[in-house]
Amino acid sequence: MSAPPSSHSPLVLAIDLGSSGVRVALVDAAGRAFGSATEAVAMRLLPDGGAEEDPEEIWTALGRSILRALAAAPDARTRVAAILCGSQYSSLVPVDTVGHPVGPLLLYLDTRGGPVTRELTGRHPELWKLWLEQHGMPSAGNGSDSLAHWLWFQTERPEIHAKAHAYVEPMDYLTARLSGRVTANVCTAFPLLLTDNRRGSAGGWCDEIIEASGVDRAKLPELVAPDDVVGELLPEHAAAWGLPRGIRVFSAINDTQALTFGTASHVGDRLGVSIGTTLVPTTLVDTMRADLGHFLLTQPAPIPDRHVLMAEGGLAGKALEFVLEGLLCVRDELGDHRREDAFAALDAVVEATEPGAGGVLFLPWLAGAWAPAGDLTARAGFLNLSLATTRAHLVRATLEGVAFQLRWMLPHVEALTGRRHDELVFAAGGARSDAWAQVLADVCNRPVRQLADPTLTNCRGAALLAFHRLGLLDLATAGNRLALRRRYEPRAEYRDRYDDLAGRFVLAHERLGPVFSGPSGGNDG
Repeated sequence: MSAPPSSHSPLVLAIDLGSSGVRVALVDAAGRAFGSATEAVAMRLLPDGGAEEDPEEIWTALGRSILRALAAAPDARTRVAAILCGSQYSSLVPVDTVGHPVGPLLLYLDTRGGPVTRELTGRHPELWKLWLEQHGMPSAGNGSDSLAHWLWFQTERPEIHAKAHAYVEPMDYLTARLSGRVTANVCTAFPLLLTDNRRGSAGGWCDEIIEASGVDRAKLPELVAPDDVVGELLPEHAAAWGLPRGIRVFSAINDTQALTFGTASHVGDRLGVSIGTTLVPTTLVDTMRADLGHFLLTQPAPIPDRHVLMAEGGLAGKALEFVLEGLLCVRDELGDHRREDAFAALDAVVEATEPGAGGVLFLPWLAGAWAPAGDLTARAGFLNLSLATTRAHLVRATLEGVAFQLRWMLPHVEALTGRRHDELVFAAGGARSDAWAQVLADVCNRPVRQLADPTLTNCRGAALLAFHRLGLLDLATAGNRLALRRRYEPRAEYRDRYDDLAGRFVLAHERLGPVFSGPSGGNDG
């Protein structure tokens, strides 16, 4: 076991900005959180395909969450040595010279730049080759990448474009507000599709892609090394939050990179698995690589000579929320079935229900089947309902359906990484469920390590990377610092049952293709 935390040991203020809010934690080099807080942020979904947030609201929420976290650990204020921000990505903020926003934050859900990027690739088909060979990811053409957001601002909002000094991802926006310096690195700028990533963190802007894309080069942020100190926390922020002067602000990372280090899946044969809104497995490889046929690729890692697996399995925790709060525990014309906490009895219900959910299969494709199918037309559903089916079966089948999605991904992930991942490290909100951890172990036939305080995984990952940059932590030992709740072993007595159901799950996608109604058939925003 690690030594107990010292009351004098340094702390990192780690920031994790997601699309629904901001979370901060004060973390020591052993990965222990001394205080944490979360603040919600409102999302605006617009009828023209827009998905925006207010950067000033995010900044205000960050300040409130920092004050609350510090209030929970008042003796920690003087021990904060560094700040490192992580966030969701493929989102863009136009900022002025000191990082203040001059327009809205466009989220990865925003599709308004799709027509602009499709027109661009029609005029410049050579971009596909450049993206595949030098960057690693082509534009999907649906407006979800940050290049599409940039081109939308540039063509459709010229008044904002004229005021913008640079366009940055959300984590770089917060870093700029904290330090007064507008920067990015090849890891955070990856969704702009404008960098050469063949050398990982040693890469830089790709002149050929920039020229072909038609972006205003003057608006590119200053590119720094991923491990750079961008600056010190501005004195006015230190005073407002009661922090000492001289706190270093490190260049940022994205949430997938933070997850990688928070699950220690950068060492050994572990595979980090996050079940939050979506299903995300993560690990590191030593070269840029891709399997676009199964929607798997890599992005630069914020450490030398490594790349991070990018694999989105689709909706996961959001699918469970939909079933519990949208179908089972709801008030409507049919009656009032609400519960104060729809998730409170989840584990008890699942553990009391036979594995296999009475043969019921849940297809979690409420927004399409992402990796490894890449099928945005697929839609969710329950199969094999009978007169014997209960609500408990539906709940258990929902957890199993997300696990079947991960099992479907695993052979393709392992083909890309070139190794078998003998252990799953379970993180994010879904990992609060003991029942879900056991379901993952049984369905995937792998041991599962369930993290303690799993919602702080990304904050811990950011903090451990910051301690490494401070010279206070060898990342090779980070696996020894995982705070575990429990380890789950796959149960052999259910293996044949889950092998059969997993085959049916994949077959359902194959056979139901003509039935799926696609994006127009559901309320996809």
